[in-house]
Amino acid sequence: MDIKSIQKELKAQKLSGRIFTLGNLFIGEDILPEENRICELTGFTGSYALLFVTPAKAYLFVDGRYELQAKKEVNLRRIEIVKLSEISFCSWLKNNFAKSSARIAYNPWIISLSTLNGLKKLLPAAEFIPAANAGRLLSPKPVKVFTHQKKFTGQVSKDKLAQFAAHIKKCGLDAFLVTSAASTSWLLNLRSNALPYTPVFRAYVLVEKNGAYKVFAENTDYETALPFAKLAEILPRYAKLGADFCSTPAAIAGFAPQLADTADAVAAMKAVKNPTELKGMRNAHLRDGVALTKFLFWLSKNYKGKTETEVAEKLLAFRKKELNFYSESFAAIAGFGANAAVVHYHADEKSAAVLKKNAVLLLDSGGQYYDGTTDVTRTIALGEPSADMTEKNTLVLKAHIALASAVFPQQTSGSELDLIARQPLLKQGLDYEHGTGHGVGFFSDVHEGPARISVHAKNSAPLAAGMVTSIEPGYYKENAFGIRIENLYTVKPAKNPKYLHFEVLTLAPIDKKLINKYMLTTEELTWLNRYHRQVFLSLKKYLTRQELEWLREACAPL
Repeated sequence: MDIKSIQKELKAQKLSGRIFTLGNLFIGEDILPEENRICELTGFTGSYALLFVTPAKAYLFVDGRYELQAKKEVNLRRIEIVKLSEISFCSWLKNNFAKSSARIAYNPWIISLSTLNGLKKLLPAAEFIPAANAGRLLSPKPVKVFTHQKKFTGQVSKDKLAQFAAHIKKCGLDAFLVTSAASTSWLLNLRSNALPYTPVFRAYVLVEKNGAYKVFAENTDYETALPFAKLAEILPRYAKLGADFCSTPAAIAGFAPQLADTADAVAAMKAVKNPTELKGMRNAHLRDGVALTKFLFWLSKNYKGKTETEVAEKLLAFRKKELNFYSESFAAIAGFGANAAVVHYHADEKSAAVLKKNAVLLLDSGGQYYDGTTDVTRTIALGEPSADMTEKNTLVLKAHIALASAVFPQQTSGSELDLIARQPLLKQGLDYEHGTGHGVGFFSDVHEGPARISVHAKNSAPLAAGMVTSIEPGYYKENAFGIRIENLYTVKPAKNPKYLHFEVLTLAPIDKKLINKYMLTTEELTWLNRYHRQVFLSLKKYLTRQELEWLREACAPL
């Protein structure tokens, strides 16, 4: 399949265009390369995009994280890049098709019911037509499923199912179809090797109000799983069936017309970690901090002549030595110099830059451990950074501290929290084109809902005690350098229980060579010194003598 053949098909069927999303029947979740139709058609490798193909032209919609990357990867003569920071996909569609009786094709397995309903409301005169060659886009590779043990989860699946079944009954439903792989995995305490970085079991689970359940999956060794085709036969049996329209493919409505839009309660349940999960997250972050600190010491002595891919591989080697390590939580982002300005840059062996002195390395990485998931970004000065690098890094640090030290009322929206972090940058006329924070799963998705910290999070679930989130403000100067400082935090009740605050999980030094202490307030300096003292005291007994001396200096108070 290529864009030219799609355009030929559109002309033959007298269609106005076709929508392509980045995904498969597990909407909004990670996919494999062979499932990525947008990459196949455009060459774009980012984790979020929309593609709209008309008989005459193709348009690729990307957000602020990928604007620079898309320019490098896409053939700009054939594909026009549309910046979502300037116009939303819906506004673009309305501008181009509101006054016409458009006929738009789509794959009903990879567009959610909520998205399709929204498009129909946006363009009432348009006809939305399921594409003839649509499918679930699920890789045929065999998958091994395994149990996530109770010593890690803190709760057996039987108890989780009973809790969820009680919720189904309370909602007046006969059953609920869980279509999120992350929710299914948490509910059943199952994981798999289907994806390289996210150990979820890619399955649907149909749970009845009495707690009985059926699992739907393909190409796995889970013996009782039913094929997805069986959904058409089984779902009509339920008079009152619930599903979350945000994660349920539009195709499901074709054989479950009685479907009721009901929020996925499992998503909210798993977002609030239980005591065992929180203890595991702390332990995983301690070991991850040891690995990252050992790497940072090694890097300080060995960076010259190394490539971006080589340093990423070295960090992975340190993580692999730690207890309960399973995999990286995503492909590490090691961006040197100008490459660091590409928010989600990924190097390969052919194009990887060679590290040199007097520049910065942005390193965004994480690990999947059986007892927790990590995600951390450090910006590292190699040699002597410029005054501009130091100033911008210090502003990003001020942004990070502003939110990390905040105390805020319960039910505060993610958009309000996002604005707290941006203030130090906005006051200088600066900003960054990505969210400030995302939820993090437990040996699961490194990006987890339903809460997030973003200017676009007005309607997202507010943060609640027990959730884990990132705080990761940044600054990116095109063709020059990039800065990001990211820690993970757990949300906890403040002294006044009507309020919440953050408790840090990530343990790794923040590069002092990139900090102008005279730009910090007394409170900010106190926060930084306390954090570094915590890092040093937590990690010191796990390091060699040389590593310890390096860490002592890295964490010495300013």
